[in-house]
Amino acid sequence: MRRFVIAAVAIAVLAAGTLVIGRTAPVDDEQAASKAHAAFVASLRKGDQKAIGALLDRRFIWTDAEGRTLTRREALNALSAPATASPDTDVHTRFYGRMLMVRGEHDQTRFLRVFVKRRHGWKAFALLETPVAAGAAAAQIEAATAAAGDCDNPCRSVPYAPKTQLDNDVLAAWQKTKLLEWTPDAAEWAKFIADEFQIIDDTSVRNKAQRVDSLMRQQDAGTGTPGDPVTSMRIYGFGSNSALMTSQHTPYRGGKPYSTVGIWVLRDGRWQLALSQQVTIQVPASPSAVVSKQ
Repeated sequence: MRRFVIAAVAIAVLAAGTLVIGRTAPVDDEQAASKAHAAFVASLRKGDQKAIGALLDRRFIWTDAEGRTLTRREALNALSAPATASPDTDVHTRFYGRMLMVRGEHDQTRFLRVFVKRRHGWKAFALLETPVAAGAAAAQIEAATAAAGDCDNPCRSVPYAPKTQLDNDVLAAWQKTKLLEWTPDAAEWAKFIADEFQIIDDTSVRNKAQRVDSLMRQQDAGTGTPGDPVTSMRIYGFGSNSALMTSQHTPYRGGKPYSTVGIWVLRDGRWQLALSQQVTIQVPASPSAVVSKQ
């Protein structure tokens, strides 16, 4: 559980200096977010529990490489020892108004860190680690064969009740993508996907163009597949144009359940999925495949 990602790149950002705000100039949120991320990474290297705690959001969650999801208190207890891991590689960052997303690779693990803007500054909100499976088969969503059955969950219903209009809109957009994967329509699906989109799992990292290509092949062959049923879900909005979705799923074809984090951005008048990353939940027994309702 101690396998935690440390960004050497972020240390350089921290060393760049203190953020200076002019009397009349607005705070540079992107710079402030980057500095908070760098301070967080530096605190992890030192094992400074007090400093780490000050940078964790009260709703902070960490889903580790074993698929365990830890609360703020549980994660803080696990992060008290100084980190001695090697530097991260292939680090990418994206800024979405009140959300900073950082992803990369570390010790055969793909990581995701999400920071959000709060009243008292930028806080770490979500961390997720996806181990890279050596020699693994292609992701289920890319499989060429069709799967018979209905897509009630997740296409039409999920075990989640939206609390705000933002929640409702994000959920509606997500369910639309599931419907367009089940009855493949690559062009329509692409409208709900941001240009910078990445889908990340233990077998690969794919971009929007690659995912559209696979949907087009399924569309041509008539091989749409029902989405993996949702067992739990939460949506968190940050400002009016960024949101984070967490969900757990049972694979339609059977196998171990998994957790997913999705990053959403409101752009061109519609919610678009900018990133989807998942990690398998390592449980002793694998659930059976979902039985068709038809």
